[in-house]
Amino acid sequence: MQLRDGARTSRNPGAAAAAAHQHTNGLPNYTEHIGLEDFARIQHKFFHPHDLLTAALAHPAEFAPGAKWKYSNTNYLLAGMLIEKVTERPVQEQITERVIRKAGLRHTSWPQPGDRTVPEPHARGYARSSLENGKVVDATRMAPSWGGAAGQLISTPSDLATFARLLLDGKLLAPGQPAEMRKTVDAPIMPGWRYGLGVLRIPLSCGGAYWGHGGDIDGYETRGGATDDGRSVGLAVTALPGTFSDAEKSAKAVMSATDTAFCN
Repeated sequence: MQLRDGARTSRNPGAAAAAAHQHTNGLPNYTEHIGLEDFARIQHKFFHPHDLLTAALAHPAEFAPGAKWKYSNTNYLLAGMLIEKVTERPVQEQITERVIRKAGLRHTSWPQPGDRTVPEPHARGYARSSLENGKVVDATRMAPSWGGAAGQLISTPSDLATFARLLLDGKLLAPGQPAEMRKTVDAPIMPGWRYGLGVLRIPLSCGGAYWGHGGDIDGYETRGGATDDGRSVGLAVTALPGTFSDAEKSAKAVMSATDTAFCN
């Protein structure tokens, strides 16, 4: 893949896929370039994955592949496209068959194109109408298409904990893949965090660490994962950090609650 500033991804498809899952390829994050700061404008807007990719690749690479780590939703968008290329089937179908049904996640689903609802019963989500006016609005009914393969899923804390447990135990992966998933690089989000292939290793205050991955979309945030010794946690809140109070303080509070759930 050729980027505008001349940075080039690996010619080795396996290495390129690993770099995408580990966020070490420097690809721009499309979510920074589609107007998410104005939620009222995009709340019901449908985005096609190729539109999201175009938005990202209209900007130069942020660093040379392998130079450092930085999270980019574009990597998971590309992973979804790669799944479709290899299987010649829609990514939502593959995720449903190979993950959701295999794991027995009864309350998890991939919204169909155009769907703006959450199956009942559900918690209502809230978001700022825009960063400028700060007005808080009901975000429950929205078009989640901008999440794409980076996070266009509906689930519950219980299902998220179940998925994390099965993933870490290798029940959803081929032999050898769990070990590859655990090969990490430094992820300087918070002290001690490291990123494997699609999962974070996050240290616990009581010792050890858990493996997992959070998710953020207007109105909802999830955190949690599973430990090697059998604990699993799924946590969800109904507003992104900064919706009602200081963003950094809110984000740390959610992480603290997750840590408490694992340690107590």
